[in-house]
Amino acid sequence: MNFYRFAFFKKYSFFPIISALFYSCASSASLYLESADEKYISGDYEGAIWDLSKAIEFEPHNFYAFFKRGKAYSRIEKHELAISDYNKAIDLNAALVQAYLNRGIEFINIENHKLALEDFNKTIELNPKTDLAYFSRGYVWSLLGNPDNALKDYSEAIELNPVYVQAYVNRGNLKSYLNDFNGAITDYTKAIEINPNEANAFISRAVDRAIAGNINGAIEDLSEAIQLNPLYTELYFQRGELRIITGNYKEAAEDFNIVIKNDSSNSAAFYKRGISLIKIGNKKNGCGDLVRAGEFGYIHAYEEIQKYCK
Repeated sequence: MNFYRFAFFKKYSFFPIISALFYSCASSASLYLESADEKYISGDYEGAIWDLSKAIEFEPHNFYAFFKRGKAYSRIEKHELAISDYNKAIDLNAALVQAYLNRGIEFINIENHKLALEDFNKTIELNPKTDLAYFSRGYVWSLLGNPDNALKDYSEAIELNPVYVQAYVNRGNLKSYLNDFNGAITDYTKAIEINPNEANAFISRAVDRAIAGNINGAIEDLSEAIQLNPLYTELYFQRGELRIITGNYKEAAEDFNIVIKNDSSNSAAFYKRGISLIKIGNKKNGCGDLVRAGEFGYIHAYEEIQKYCK
């Protein structure tokens, strides 16, 4: 073979080989990314992490692979690893808005509120229409004891997304904290209008209705919350207390029955059921409950025993 022809062949024959290798790596990374998506959707987060790690081996500069792996780590509560992956994704693509937002949420999870604020600020700088960024920053402000800033951010989140149920609930909680009970009730009511299955809105509204003197409305709200979450024993206790206030001792006793069935050493429930039973004429069982309450450490029970059970 002519030397020059051989040299030409030797030089340029590498191009298709290199091209094929590049295509093979890209193709392999793509397959792992697709597999990771399927596993993530199905809830197999460990499997998704494995696939994404393989994709990163083939494409170490694929910012989206690091971003997705960060999300998977977050799902299994490996927050430091999630932050590390979001760091890498941001290093590779400084305009990746969602990475700042997700990293900020991870900083909340590890209670680094200062860095969480910085990430939410950056998210809003890059995309001022990100309602979740305002909501999350509002949450951090509330944790830091700054309700005024928190209220502004929750309001901005609602402005951007008028059906943002949790933003109404959180803003209502802040208003309640600031003793604006009517404003809080308005927010909880709006949340319930948007999502009638939002148990937390019913629970919170019940508290503020009771404070405002609307005991029957509070009982109605607790009943709705119980329908949505029948295993939440504390709700029966709270409703029982309110029923005592309204003089509905029979139904109050029924609520405390449920509490005691789930917690047979709940001294307060025995005490309140005892009082309720005595009020409806069942002195024997009522006094028995008061004795049990005293045995479990509810010291006020002995005062009622002296009053009702001699």
